[in-house]
Amino acid sequence: MNGKINKQIATLFIILLLAMAAHAQVAIHGRVRAAGKAVGGVRIELLGDGDNKMLAYTFSDGQGKYRLQSLRSGPFSLLFTALSFKPVSVPIMAVQADTLVDVQLSAGGVERLQEVIVHSKRPYRLGKDTIELAVKSFLQGDERTVEDLLKKIPGIQVGTDGSIKIGDKEVQKVMVEGDDFFEKGYRLLTQSMSVRPLKKIQILQRYSHNKQLNGIENSDKIALNLELEEDSKAQWMGSLDAQMVPIGPKYYQANTNLMNFGKKNKHYLLGAANNNGFDAVSSINYLLQSGSSDEPGQIGIGITTPTLIDNTPNLPGFDYKRTNFNNDKLLSLNTILNPSAQLKIKWLGFANPTKKTFYRNTVQNYHLQDNQFTNTEDHHFKRKIDNYFTKLELQFEPNKDAILTYTGTLGSLRKNDLATLIFNGIQSEEGTKNTGYVTNQNISYSHKFSSRDVLVSSLRWIKQRSPIDYNINQFYYEDLFGVEDIHAVQQHIANNLMFIGATAHYVGRKRNGDSFQLAFNMDYQKQQLNTELKLLSNPTGLGDSVSSPSGFSNVMDFNVFQTNIITKYTFKRAGWELTPHLQAGLVQSILIDFGTSKSKNNVLLSPGLSAKWGLHAKGRLEADFYFLQQNATSTQLVPNYYTTGVRNFIRGMDNLAPLSSSGAALTYTYGSLTDRFFANMSAGHQILFDYVGISSSLNPNFTLIQQVLLKNKKSSYFKVDLNYYLKAVHGNFRLDLGTNATDYANLVEGVGSRRIRTANYDYGLSFRSAWNSKLNIYMGYTVQRITYRTESKLILNNSRGFLNVFFSLSKNIQCNLKNESYRFGSLMGQTSKNYYFSDFTLSYKMKKHRARFNIIAKNIFNTKFFRNVELTDLYNSNTEYRLLPGYISFGLDLSF
Repeated sequence: MNGKINKQIATLFIILLLAMAAHAQVAIHGRVRAAGKAVGGVRIELLGDGDNKMLAYTFSDGQGKYRLQSLRSGPFSLLFTALSFKPVSVPIMAVQADTLVDVQLSAGGVERLQEVIVHSKRPYRLGKDTIELAVKSFLQGDERTVEDLLKKIPGIQVGTDGSIKIGDKEVQKVMVEGDDFFEKGYRLLTQSMSVRPLKKIQILQRYSHNKQLNGIENSDKIALNLELEEDSKAQWMGSLDAQMVPIGPKYYQANTNLMNFGKKNKHYLLGAANNNGFDAVSSINYLLQSGSSDEPGQIGIGITTPTLIDNTPNLPGFDYKRTNFNNDKLLSLNTILNPSAQLKIKWLGFANPTKKTFYRNTVQNYHLQDNQFTNTEDHHFKRKIDNYFTKLELQFEPNKDAILTYTGTLGSLRKNDLATLIFNGIQSEEGTKNTGYVTNQNISYSHKFSSRDVLVSSLRWIKQRSPIDYNINQFYYEDLFGVEDIHAVQQHIANNLMFIGATAHYVGRKRNGDSFQLAFNMDYQKQQLNTELKLLSNPTGLGDSVSSPSGFSNVMDFNVFQTNIITKYTFKRAGWELTPHLQAGLVQSILIDFGTSKSKNNVLLSPGLSAKWGLHAKGRLEADFYFLQQNATSTQLVPNYYTTGVRNFIRGMDNLAPLSSSGAALTYTYGSLTDRFFANMSAGHQILFDYVGISSSLNPNFTLIQQVLLKNKKSSYFKVDLNYYLKAVHGNFRLDLGTNATDYANLVEGVGSRRIRTANYDYGLSFRSAWNSKLNIYMGYTVQRITYRTESKLILNNSRGFLNVFFSLSKNIQCNLKNESYRFGSLMGQTSKNYYFSDFTLSYKMKKHRARFNIIAKNIFNTKFFRNVELTDLYNSNTEYRLLPGYISFGLDLSF
């Protein structure tokens, strides 16, 4: 059935392309001059007469020449714009196949654009640090949320987790009318907010979180700002999306948004509930951690308790929603108040009670000389999550040169896992309970001495408790502990963190464009990790007796006090800039185990050099060289074993030595989002002179992992993504090529040291149409090749193809067909298998009532499971996941 559908779609696509190619094109070309000299870099837009809709655009080359093509025969107008020149509009009636239009520009207009305001319908507008996108130019009719729209803009990449990248840089925040609700937790906004009220999307380059650093900080950060239609500002509006399956499995989804974005006060309320696989909160960690590590004046970013036991399935390259048996609920209340010109109050609160179920069958195959065995695991997890979080931010500006900011967060994080496990044919019940909380308090003060220098100081305090209770009612470890008559195993982990740190960060810029930064940091961090493994026996007629095996308990405190000086200077000249930087620190580490302490003082030096070079008008080259020294983490130093699940016991290394590494990276960028051709190419190499490897003792029922200090781990990568808008087919092609290779060692008891060489190769080609017609498509194919070289060579080939078709049957009726195919490589005698998925949506719009009725068919072929293959340096595995069944739901989207 899927093959027939794909053949029909392909036939329709070929017929359309032939029709487009057969249609006569109109070519318009000429030369742009000013004062008798050719002018390059002039933007030329071909606009339809009457509707002012942009049909094509280009830029003049170094000789002032340009060329445009259109399927329409006119009438047109040509708009010529360039900095330092007055705009010129030329009306034309291009009825010939080849039309010549030469233009003379005159001096005038804007010399420098700090900020751009757009009042026309052109899809792009450029400013000095801003790119503006007209939302209506990218709408095709099936977009519901902001994320749906972003996926259709060439050059913007939206990951499966909701993260947004432009080129190789991740977006720091997504604002609405200049204000930010969620910082890096912007997924809550982009995956929920309706696209209806949007007018423009601004891409803010060289963005600074602290407005006093604008024009002073040498920033490479990127942020997005959503601008609304005038009739959507300063009034309550919202949307409601509800879906339900009336017959068969009772799947449903409901989302509601209520918002008011005024000039002074902004409010955003979000509610969601579903059991059809959609993850209401992609990651709470983005909300818990505020700020950016490379932002001046920040300290303590990323400090958190370690994750010690995690049963979440690993699904690389597969749509997680298809295997997410869930029951999610989310309520988020957010407000920004401006009671006066000097004071801003931001409050965020959300609750996220969730239930999830995972089904997973795994076969692991070990082939290491004498260690050859196969394990089977049949896991059925039931997880209950209760997350509650609140954040308060107060920003006070006593005058134009000072900002005082307080940010405080408080979160309650609970997660309980109950699992039925059949391990090598023996059934057991497994439980993991996490009940914790976190508070993060930060005070920051910025003082601007002049238009060219700022001092930012901050003080942060973090306290987190993440206790874990693990139990399993089966004893698989007779060979390890040499005891019998044990009916259960328990482990309690006290996992606590306290951090306090202060920083003062000076940022200055000279008149010639050079910039200078100097920071002084001091912080103290205490991590407590207490673990106790208990073996429970139950003699006849007696209660449980408890024993704790030697070497499987920890009472550890890891205290770190460090002082750092960070300095950076940027030499900026015409076309290039050079930035040497240095971090020098004194670190005192104290490790206490059962009252016995050992300490070490280390001087850590981390110098580096960054360079940027504008090779030509559209090409930019960036290079980064560094040497890094850092401390080992607390989990790399745990003295005795603790369990991380049913089979694995792990302990740290007995060494407080610093870890050293060096590396280099090179990136070339051609063009930008406004160009027909936009490319990013990057390559890098890293050497870990000291790294934490593992020494494993393997047994069919358990694995003992000892972390050890090893030498010389090498890795390298190469990545290319090319975006090209081909006028002949009115669509954007994207080519992704990437490879990464790693060379390292591990140790296995009975085998000795093993040299591991791994390599991943990824290839992908996709096409997204931008046809001014009833039909649009998005199609692509990716191939992944994974190799492991140890005692032998293993090769794994995976592939994925997709074809999404959007068709407008009429002005009010649209349909959307999404097709996916997966093919995973074969190992352990398993044959490769193709998995096909199709989802179909039929929508009817009632514009008068701002409503849309939907009929949605999910997993049309009712694929019930899929099998994924994984390679590691110790084993290869074959894992089967159960999938959500096929169903048909009826829904309503309503905007008000």
